[in-house]
Amino acid sequence: MRKTKLYNLLTTFVLIMAIIQAPLIYYYTSGLFAFIVLIPYLIMGLALTVWLLTILLKSKNSVKTRFQKIGVILTISIGSLTLFFGEDLIEKLDWHLRKKSREEIIQLIKEDKLRPNVSHNNIICTLDNWNLPPISNGGNEIAIFKMEDNKFTVEFYIDRGFLDHYSAFVYTNNKDKIQELEERMTWKKELHNNKKLEENWYRVSY
Repeated sequence: MRKTKLYNLLTTFVLIMAIIQAPLIYYYTSGLFAFIVLIPYLIMGLALTVWLLTILLKSKNSVKTRFQKIGVILTISIGSLTLFFGEDLIEKLDWHLRKKSREEIIQLIKEDKLRPNVSHNNIICTLDNWNLPPISNGGNEIAIFKMEDNKFTVEFYIDRGFLDHYSAFVYTNNKDKIQELEERMTWKKELHNNKKLEENWYRVSY
């Protein structure tokens, strides 16, 4: 009886790990920190799942429960799918479901109510709101490049990456920047996932 309860508890635990895996990776891992968090997380999840699967295959029927069987199957299915496709899915959902929030931020910048507020960097603005989950990953900071005549570019980070390499949702009403981004859209994909989302909005890998 104790073993059954323990196995049920661990099955619940690994199933939750599988369900939250994609949003956890997308919103809360970035750059070098991704390896520090992600590798132990995946190793622990995989080890527990393999152990539970082994128990299901070897144990007597009296120890097994229907919940354990379904839970392990769901864990393997969800975990595998989200590991390979989860980030892309969350990114698409995040863009569509939180577009209005990003537009609110753009409007606040137009009205000069939001501006860079970090002492060591004159383009970074740390957002107090829109932080659960963060609307800009890797610290809930956006980059604001403001010019004359209320022309500006705003970057909402998707992945802060390593060194100078990162990806972002980019808004701009600057014609020169639009021309630069439109040219970038013609690049071969490879490691660069660049696309125009709609007027003034782009998804860019740098």
